[in-house]
Amino acid sequence: MNIEKVNEFWVPSNDVHIEQWKSGLPFTQNKCLNKFIKYCESQTKKKMKTVIDVGAWCGTWAKAIEPFAEKVIAFEPDKTHFECLQRNCTINCDPRMEAVGAEIKEISLTEDDFTQAKRIDKQGNIKMTTLDNMNYQDVDLIKIDVEGYEMEVLKGATKTLESVQYLMIELNNNTKKYGSSNVEIEKHLSSLGYKLLMDQWPDKVFYRG
Repeated sequence: MNIEKVNEFWVPSNDVHIEQWKSGLPFTQNKCLNKFIKYCESQTKKKMKTVIDVGAWCGTWAKAIEPFAEKVIAFEPDKTHFECLQRNCTINCDPRMEAVGAEIKEISLTEDDFTQAKRIDKQGNIKMTTLDNMNYQDVDLIKIDVEGYEMEVLKGATKTLESVQYLMIELNNNTKKYGSSNVEIEKHLSSLGYKLLMDQWPDKVFYRG
């Protein structure tokens, strides 16, 4: 798959958003991100220590949040997306070519020309880890956008989430593809002490109250 630079950002050439971006149209999933950035700008506290981006794609989210964090760790399992992520990342971003879920195993991804719709499929040769297995410290924010696999990521992050202040998560009903639901995820987050901070479809931001 070829990649190209659009508005100073490396992306897959066959992504459906390319022509929209070239014509100046906004990216749908930037709506919640931009709202959260304004929230971050309104806060007087110091930078977040560690931010984790699960399902980083080409790094659009990671690059936008980077000014508010000392370090961003970005997980992206797709080879082409990861190549773009590496090119787009700066010195404070640590890109990792791995999937994230509830267990340690090897998986494959679906084939899809709409590159952002690629999902975890079945057994393969792509490494999957869990956030708890990575044993990260001082994580202030986690963003999860994994095309319906969100609940599995949360299951593998039980210990990590004990001290995480903010969660941004895509909830567009794709979770049903993996036997979960938006309602189940929100109930799970509530049981962990999280409250809704902002709702800007298709994403929601939760904070530890």
